[in-house]
Amino acid sequence: MLLSSLTSLVWAASLPADGDDADDDIPPPKTGLLHRLLHGDESREENKPQPPKTPRIPIIIDVDNSALQKLINNHLPLITQQLIEDLDDEQLSFLAEEAPGQTQTMLETEGYFNAIVNVEKQTIGYIIHINTGPRSHIENVDVSLTGNVTADDDLTNYYKNAIDNWVLPVGDPFTQSNWSASKSSVLTAIVRKKYPLATISASRATIDPQRNQAELSLTVDSKQPIYFGDIQVSGTERYPASIVTGMASFSPGSPYDLDKLLDYQQALEQDSHYGNAVVSADFDHLENDHVPVLVKVSEMKRQKLTFGLRYDTKNGPGFRGGYDHYNIFHKGYVGSTLLDTDRYETTFGIGLSKPRNNRGHYWTSNLNYTYSTVQHLQSRALSSGIWKVRDRNGIDSRIGIEYVTESSKIEDGAELGHSYATMLTASWKRQNIQTQLRPANGYYLEGKIGTTIGKLLASASMQRITASGGYYFTPENKKYGTLVLRSQIGYVHTGDTVNVPSILMFRAGGANSVRGYEMDSIGINSSHNSVLPNRTLVVTSAEYQIPVYKDFALALFHDAGSVSKNFSDMQWRHGSGFGVRWFSPVAPFAFDIAYGHHDKKWRWSISLGTKF
Repeated sequence: MLLSSLTSLVWAASLPADGDDADDDIPPPKTGLLHRLLHGDESREENKPQPPKTPRIPIIIDVDNSALQKLINNHLPLITQQLIEDLDDEQLSFLAEEAPGQTQTMLETEGYFNAIVNVEKQTIGYIIHINTGPRSHIENVDVSLTGNVTADDDLTNYYKNAIDNWVLPVGDPFTQSNWSASKSSVLTAIVRKKYPLATISASRATIDPQRNQAELSLTVDSKQPIYFGDIQVSGTERYPASIVTGMASFSPGSPYDLDKLLDYQQALEQDSHYGNAVVSADFDHLENDHVPVLVKVSEMKRQKLTFGLRYDTKNGPGFRGGYDHYNIFHKGYVGSTLLDTDRYETTFGIGLSKPRNNRGHYWTSNLNYTYSTVQHLQSRALSSGIWKVRDRNGIDSRIGIEYVTESSKIEDGAELGHSYATMLTASWKRQNIQTQLRPANGYYLEGKIGTTIGKLLASASMQRITASGGYYFTPENKKYGTLVLRSQIGYVHTGDTVNVPSILMFRAGGANSVRGYEMDSIGINSSHNSVLPNRTLVVTSAEYQIPVYKDFALALFHDAGSVSKNFSDMQWRHGSGFGVRWFSPVAPFAFDIAYGHHDKKWRWSISLGTKF
């Protein structure tokens, strides 16, 4: 016997339609609804009464299967029509007569083709008794590809991708939803690469109710292969169109690939020249099996001026101002300047970046001057560098060369001298955080290594490595709160610590480090109450955020950190405390009170934003 009465469910029982089922052995709907035929005009009256929230006549579904009970409750017209409008006894009687057939239709979509359904009238209401009988399982699956793909060198991979996405393997129970999903997934596997015009030419679900088995067959016609045509760009007024076309990882004449179009759009959206981008294949203008690629971009303004004020207990009041120009040399180069100053540190910098190419690569460089006084250590540093960057799919990786020169001294104390370093560096950063304004789930990872070439253009030979990471976890039931874990590690290998610039070594303490201690107060205690950096850093933190009201949460945390010469002689400093989190529309706000176990003092801190 062939699968019957599935499409009738689309109208009579309001379940989703499946347009690919035209070749399945399924008869048309059994019947319509009498009240719609007789009273259709009444449903359009302006002053009709509000529909009831619960059925006027109770309907009990007697079946030993909660999933089937839910399915029938949600879709059986005898129940659902009572929620739409008031029905008289004649209409209810008609729907009760139709209920066994409609129920059997729904059961067939779940693989029950031998079900027995009876409707028992009660004094008030009805009981629908259901004996599902055995469920039909998949006995055989036949997937065939026809068309030009059969002569393709990658035919094996097309078959593999089609079968890998199939969701009704042999032995599984038959369901209409999985049958539809399987057909859709097979077609998707073919149309994504080279054969976007592919269609389902035949599909059949054959049911044997005596053996409770189903045989599925599907044929996909790939049609002819399609290739990319010219890239047609619109929306470019301020910047050269070459910036747009240069980001494409394909060229005219290469095989169509949907993934490359999606990657192309993502690269454009991540580029600083554009606020939005839409990339599509124009199949309406297919010519000689080549499809034009339409790219529409929304450009950012050519210049941008930003400034802001801030305050936190780590750095006190602060100001940050910046200026960006997105079309230096009329080639789409991005130039930027920055001034950032607060209680302890002032930085001025300039930078220049080239546009991304089609692999997400670009060159960038900067020059920064920084003056700081933290824990009675004064530093004047000039740093510069040039890097080749690859920024794709949420991963920022770069290699380059950096130069740092620094003069430092203890405030009101001794000069520490001048040091400098030229280093080859490589870094990698991945950020996958859901909702950065209110981090709930996800992680971030960052690592960097660097080395001098002996003492070439360096006051000391050194190698430096840093890594940091964080993890956010919120269960599905958000009332249980959010767990936040973070860690940081750093190490400088050198035989001449004195001649290593202090900004390349480490200190700890403060709002984004070990709470309960002053900023950068964990290090080498020196003269005039100064704290100097050392070669090794380890910081860990665990925090539990408990939601209390809308965008507010309480936080309990414990931090630990150490700064030492080597990992073998670490001296841990612990900080424990509690705080309040306000996830404002601007940025997360944190107020913390923490106890520093080492110096036995309570300290409070305020910070705005989340450090990733």
